[in-house]
Amino acid sequence: MRTSRPDLPAALAVVVAVLAVSAGIAALALALAQGVVPLGGSSYRTEFISPWWWLAFLLVPVPAVAARTRAATAAAATAALVVPQFAAAAVVVGRYRSSGWSDGLEVFAFGHPLLLTLVTAILVALVRRRA
Repeated sequence: MRTSRPDLPAALAVVVAVLAVSAGIAALALALAQGVVPLGGSSYRTEFISPWWWLAFLLVPVPAVAARTRAATAAAATAALVVPQFAAAAVVVGRYRSSGWSDGLEVFAFGHPLLLTLVTAILVALVRRRA
């Protein structure tokens, strides 16, 4: 089912809203991270992004709902959802490297946005198949 051109402003509003909320979640998670916390002696705990980062997964249904009417809107909403999360992962890697705690494993920070992309793409594909 293809929507008409007058629906483009609504589709754009969905994409902009997803981008704003996703960027807000990423910024919140980065701002609330505690960094390097001494635990006593030579023990430390590092947190360069807070668990609030997982809230981004609550936005996954939005591109899926958009997929029911227009594939392009679903693709744009998916990109709007995951791009800020990839940017947050890059900030996490930078924080690890600048703190001196870098051991190469910080690249796993990109696992979160990759999983988010995969889950969103699967859900969008399932919805598109049924539409």
